[in-house]
Amino acid sequence: MAVIKKRFILLIYILSNIYCIQAQLSQLPPIPLVDPSNCNTVGTVRQYFDTTRLECVDCSQDENFQVTSPDGFSCICKLGFKYKQSFGGNVTCEACPAGQVASSTGYNCLKCPAGVDTTTNTCASCNGTLEISPERQLLGQWYTEQGTQVNTISCQQCSDGTQPSADKTRCEKCTNVLPVSGDNSCNCPTSTNEFTGGFCIPKSYLGNIAESDSLYQIPRTVDQVSEFLRYNLKASYALCNVNRNQTACNVLANMCVLTLYEYRNKDFQSSDLNNACEVYLSAWVQAGSLKYVPTLYYAQISVIGLLPMQGDDVLQNDFLQTQYTFSPVSRLEYRLVRYNIHGEYLGLSTVQNGRIQLCADTTDKQNAAFVFGTTYSQSCKIAAINLWDQSMYPAEFYDLYLEINQNDVKQLYPTPVNILNYRSLDQSSSEINRGEQKDMELFRRFFLVDNIGTISAAGDQAQMVRYAKSIRIDVQLQTDTTQGIIYPPALQIEYGTVSLADAQAGGEVDVSFTVDYSYSDTSYRRDFQIAVGTLSTLGVIYAGYRSWVWSKRSGRPSIDFPTIANFFFFCAGTLANVFFVITFGMAFYWFIFFKRQSVVYLVHPTDKQLRDWLGLFGAAFALKFLEVAHMIFMQCSIDVFFIDWERSRGVVSNSAETTKTKEVPVSIWRTYFVANEWNEIQAVRKINKTFQVWAAVFFLVVVGFENTATKDPDGSVTKDSNAYKAEYSRVYRYAVAVLVYVVIGVLQWIFFTFIYERFFEDKVRQFVDLCSMSNISVFVMAHAQYGHYIHGRSVHGKADTNMKEMAELMKKEEEDMCGQRGLLPNTEQQTFVMALPKRLRLRYEAVLLPAQLESAAAATRAEAGRGGRLSGSAMEKQVEAYATINRFFSAFIDRSLRDIDYVIKDKTFLESIMDTEFDDTSETGVFYNDDGHSFDKVLFYGHEMTLLLFDVLTFCISDLIFTNYVIAGVITYLLSEMMCIGRDGGGRKNLSKKTLVDERFLI
Repeated sequence: MAVIKKRFILLIYILSNIYCIQAQLSQLPPIPLVDPSNCNTVGTVRQYFDTTRLECVDCSQDENFQVTSPDGFSCICKLGFKYKQSFGGNVTCEACPAGQVASSTGYNCLKCPAGVDTTTNTCASCNGTLEISPERQLLGQWYTEQGTQVNTISCQQCSDGTQPSADKTRCEKCTNVLPVSGDNSCNCPTSTNEFTGGFCIPKSYLGNIAESDSLYQIPRTVDQVSEFLRYNLKASYALCNVNRNQTACNVLANMCVLTLYEYRNKDFQSSDLNNACEVYLSAWVQAGSLKYVPTLYYAQISVIGLLPMQGDDVLQNDFLQTQYTFSPVSRLEYRLVRYNIHGEYLGLSTVQNGRIQLCADTTDKQNAAFVFGTTYSQSCKIAAINLWDQSMYPAEFYDLYLEINQNDVKQLYPTPVNILNYRSLDQSSSEINRGEQKDMELFRRFFLVDNIGTISAAGDQAQMVRYAKSIRIDVQLQTDTTQGIIYPPALQIEYGTVSLADAQAGGEVDVSFTVDYSYSDTSYRRDFQIAVGTLSTLGVIYAGYRSWVWSKRSGRPSIDFPTIANFFFFCAGTLANVFFVITFGMAFYWFIFFKRQSVVYLVHPTDKQLRDWLGLFGAAFALKFLEVAHMIFMQCSIDVFFIDWERSRGVVSNSAETTKTKEVPVSIWRTYFVANEWNEIQAVRKINKTFQVWAAVFFLVVVGFENTATKDPDGSVTKDSNAYKAEYSRVYRYAVAVLVYVVIGVLQWIFFTFIYERFFEDKVRQFVDLCSMSNISVFVMAHAQYGHYIHGRSVHGKADTNMKEMAELMKKEEEDMCGQRGLLPNTEQQTFVMALPKRLRLRYEAVLLPAQLESAAAATRAEAGRGGRLSGSAMEKQVEAYATINRFFSAFIDRSLRDIDYVIKDKTFLESIMDTEFDDTSETGVFYNDDGHSFDKVLFYGHEMTLLLFDVLTFCISDLIFTNYVIAGVITYLLSEMMCIGRDGGGRKNLSKKTLVDERFLI
């Protein structure tokens, strides 16, 4: 129990102490806010700022011993005093004996051999200019005064070829180039040597380097002399050419790169060297096969000087045999040999992680540039002032190599560099590297940012900076290869400049990095020309045939202006179809085979290769537009007449006072009703155009089919948002859009043809039924002697009746208690294609012409503001013309005309295939049995393929302009609606004009 009691008391004691500590901690008082700059650093007692207590603290001794340290955080001994102790703020100092000063460490006193400078309390300088004053010997012992053993500073003479260091504590070598003056000094003798670049160089080492400021100029700037070139050029040449110092040789090469490889003279041996590249080339020529000078030019040396190799010789060789594939994915394995501006080797690096890309981005997106087959594009704006930051944009120089696998051995292949700003010796006014490949001069080394070479004087700031404005890697497949083998890829660079004034004003610079792929277009152009030439010829021949058919149907046996005009429009239609087939076929081939290939043999076509394709695509749209416009015009110009078979059903007296009678008039409302229904179906499409457009947009945008149209091997529909997404290809977007749009259109056509029209609603066949129930036939003349006939004569002989009688008539027909609807007895054939005799057309025009003239006169008066209604006599003429034409056509159908007759027959197989008629109709017309809806050729309904192709081309041409499927869908929908509105308006006016039905009754 006693032990338990003691432990309990101990626990109570501990807990009470913890509580007291917590209470104290929770009650710490606030401290004053002290600014370190307010501490007293002058006066009798100096102060320093205690960084723990955050307050000013007095030094332990007064101003005669101590002062505040430069950083203000401690006290230090005055000059002439040494430390007795120094631990944080606890510093104690004591004065050195007379004639002595504190050592450099501050803990010892040393005697001054030349006496003490009383002003500064430091040792006076040694008497000789080449003397040093060390404190310790080589092994660390103090120097001592002879005889007294007092520690002292020793004055010692530097030996020949050396000089005192800046702090006078050691001797340093004067220069890396000998001989020197030999007078125990570091003076460079100007008579035989030149001091340049920190070296004393014998003049014999400098050869024929000219003495001119132009030697140090950076090209294409106004009097821009480079201090870097002025300081280093001659020294680098001497050290490289004589001593074979590789660092100096790299500096010399870098200076040539800074001047963008320009030289003014090919003879580097006898003539003066007037710029950095001529100096470099002189050293390179003298190095010869020893190769201690890096190679910058693709060139050869001859008796006349430097002979640059042609671009084709460098870029069109077949040395590379590495196979590149999409499955597995290959990469362009580039390697960079890096040097700083002073020629020091920085290492062998990859180009991954944006090493040669100035635009900042995620690692994955930057590295995607080197996935083989990916057409890469990256651009951005950079704050120009950042280019002056040498830590952010160091002045480095690069030699680019492509890592290849030749015969299972890894090798580095030098990558040629094309500097677009380069001006050649022979054409100094033009930048030849922007022209043809065969005229290019290629190089090896490049830089990204030059913020040192443009400094014009030591200590100044660069007044301008040069930067890689655009970088492009060009990769070309070898001609006729199917093994994924490439020619040597080239790096193309264009440099830009920005001034310091613009940068300080907040200016930005545009930079870009692209990777392009190409392949020989020889076979492509041959195939393209063959396809266009052959199919276009066939199209023109077919257009000529269609023109012959048109002239035959129009009763124009000779070639006249209307025939030529129609030939032009038929050509437009057939060539539009030909161009569409060619452009889609090529686009589909490029898209499918590019995305699905394993070993690469096809890459995305270049803009130059697509130029002809784009021209053909634009021509297809323009020609299809002309075809559709011609179709609408023709449909709005047809002759239509509604034959009313209804007869009067009795007579009525004129009035109660007279016995005169007249026939009961036949109601015109059935004709108006049929005319309105015809008017409604004129612009009806076989497919639903609204669903067509928005279904295409849904699958392309929402589902994501447009993601497959990028310029990379990835053909997936869904892509990672964090990964690089290559820019869209115009030709791939065209292929995908046409494929989706046409598939949806075909599926719609199948649905409406085999399901909807069969089980729900067929507006064309319903119109034929309506004609039969209305006792109205439709006589359509699409051309002067060609047209369509819908036999709507009621089997009951009447249709103008009440509801009850109409229901009874319909029931009889259902129960087959009456005749059949066909034109011939006991047949159901109601629709026919007509080839008409010319005499019928002449009589028709003779009757219709007076009424049309009156209508035209009324229209003229309406335009002049003098009233546009028909006069009484004109109205009578129109009514009379209607009745006459109605009787005439009725008689013709009934074969009651002696001199105009027709026969009914089937078209031969050849006539059906060729869409023409071979029978002679000069005397007798021919009615050809059709499939029940041939008359839809005078409606939109019968030209769905033409309209669908026009919609497709409109959709694709809009996407080509805006690169946006949604906008393309809106434009296509609006244009389709406008087209229908135009067809409806024109058709209504034509219907009123030709059927003699007042337009006010066409709702």
